[in-house]
Amino acid sequence: MQLEYGLISLLLAIAVVHSVSLQDSKCGYISEEQLLRIDAFAIPTEHQWLAGITYRNGQEMKLQNNGCVGVLISKRNVLAPAHCFLQYDGQVEVVSVLLGVWNKSSTLDDVSCDRNGFCVLPAQDIPVKAIAIYPEYDPLTLKHDLAVLTLQRDAQLTPNVMPICMPPPSKVNETLVGQLFVVAGLPIKDELKHKSYVHIRSRPYCQEEHSSLLSSINTVCGHQDPSKMYHLGAPLVGIHVEMDAPQSFYLVGLLLDAKENFDGEQQIVDSFLDVRPYLNFINRNADFLIVSD
Repeated sequence: MQLEYGLISLLLAIAVVHSVSLQDSKCGYISEEQLLRIDAFAIPTEHQWLAGITYRNGQEMKLQNNGCVGVLISKRNVLAPAHCFLQYDGQVEVVSVLLGVWNKSSTLDDVSCDRNGFCVLPAQDIPVKAIAIYPEYDPLTLKHDLAVLTLQRDAQLTPNVMPICMPPPSKVNETLVGQLFVVAGLPIKDELKHKSYVHIRSRPYCQEEHSSLLSSINTVCGHQDPSKMYHLGAPLVGIHVEMDAPQSFYLVGLLLDAKENFDGEQQIVDSFLDVRPYLNFINRNADFLIVSD
């Protein structure tokens, strides 16, 4: 009982400390100190928009090795690849969403702690009320692989649950080639949330060098470092900067495919769906989106 009480006190202390630093953030919270950390592990108050897409098995909610994640874009909406829900037979699977996931092995309603005693609140398990599939989605080629999920209730915003900002108008028509972004996700072969930098390559380069990688008119590819294979749907984010100071992360794309690349050194090459051409569809099917500027 004393141990449990001490654990709860520690959690409350953590929440108070982080609430002070996060209280003014509406979306896409960014910390320069965390951004520059070499450690690939992402602490719970980084990339708090990561959403686990889960299938119910008895009373457990588990991410499958071939499962998906998504990104929280408002209190009530999550963006994810359409193939996670709409199968070849046209049937939509019933799913729920886990918000605030940091450790995949944690069970619902249990506090999650690492080996150093750092603990976070349990993930929020919210059933999905509706799924809007992009009308031109093709389940055979995975073109336009996008869906907007509407949750049955609002997410409770906490230090480790926050929506991502949407792309600012100044970035909507900007080329992604040559830019450096960040992808955060749940590794397939690891338990804790990770983050990696991604260098975006040109479309001709990707098609010539990585022809087996999923590609379409609205996808971009990039090399990811370090080598961690993430669950599909992991959000790719950019940094909104004003007056030479990083203000927030904003959504760029969703991970659709990944291959290991052994050319010289081991790397992961990823394919992402660029979400910017789909902003009208997203706006029609989601409420209270926040734009970076």
